Amino acid sequence: MQEILSTIVDWIYPPRCMSCRNLLPLQHKHGRRLWLCAYCEMLFIPLEGPGCKICGGPLRSQVPDESQHVVHDRPTVCSSCNTKTFHFTHNRAAFAYEDLVRDLIRDIKFRRKKHVAQGLGRLWAGIVAENIPAGAALVPLPMHPKKRRARGFDQAVELAAALAAAKATVPAQILERTQNTPPQSGLHPRQRAENVRDAFRIKPGVDVKGKSYILVDDIYTTGASLNECARILKASGAAEVSTMTLAIAVKKDVEN
Repeated sequence: MQEILSTIVDWIYPPRCMSCRNLLPLQHKHGRRLWLCAYCEMLFIPLEGPGCKICGGPLRSQVPDESQHVVHDRPTVCSSCNTKTFHFTHNRAAFAYEDLVRDLIRDIKFRRKKHVAQGLGRLWAGIVAENIPAGAALVPLPMHPKKRRARGFDQAVELAAALAAAKATVPAQILERTQNTPPQSGLHPRQRAENVRDAFRIKPGVDVKGKSYILVDDIYTTGASLNECARILKASGAAEVSTMTLAIAVKKDVEN
């Protein structure tokens, strides 16, 4: 019966690419479940080559000044990260926040398209799952309940769920947002850090001592929210905290 109902739904609402909206073959929907046509899927080009060892963003090719860490005349930390203190070891970003990736993330945030978050999560998991360390719990960066109700879902939870499913586990939703802070967009990096200071906490009854965690979010811009969550986890005894983001905002004048 379930299969018959699914066929009827597909006939009434045929699957479409979540980017260009072109029709997809049914086996694409029920098989790979990425909700992307072959052409749009090719537009997802993962970041490659050496990147900043903190944020994971691309590094400029020119020789850095003396204040930067250098290995064989190349910087290993970008100029933005070089001036900050981090409580996580490093970030791993899959894509640059540009073009199709940017458009789809905006669909998630501003058009409340949950299926896009789920599709991107599966795509991301297919690329990085084998590189996720065993034994580290995947922790989605939490939204404030008010914002989550307005959107209808938490995109970081959807992304973390896809990553966790690829490792045959579930996300560790051990953090909660206690302050409904203003949006980070438009704020100076220092203002971003101040905006999220003490805006998160570990859920009551959760013991993080001696454990390893990977914080998961959609975009890395300055890393302020991720860094604040990492600070809280480390202060409570977590052994190691790193981060993973679907994309990283790459500025033209600096590296991240």
